[in-house]
Amino acid sequence: MNTAELQSAGLHHKGTVGGLMSAAETWTKRISRRQQFRQTFLPLLEERDQILSDIGYSRFDIHRALRLPLRQDAMEYMEAKRQFHQKQAS
Repeated sequence: MNTAELQSAGLHHKGTVGGLMSAAETWTKRISRRQQFRQTFLPLLEERDQILSDIGYSRFDIHRALRLPLRQDAMEYMEAKRQFHQKQAS
């Protein structure tokens, strides 16, 4: 990875301790956000497909979001998919 890619992933330390702290904070926030996602969406997998469809989600999309790398926000992914499905339905 080059420096720009490392910076966009929150991994480049920019030569300072502050940069390392910033990278650690970024990863901590991403892990926390993913945990929130799991707490919200894992119970939905117990619902029937029709229920998921009624609220704008699909089982496939939830499973896909659960496997996204941490640098991708699973909540944003699901919202984008929900909007896409809504446009397809109208």
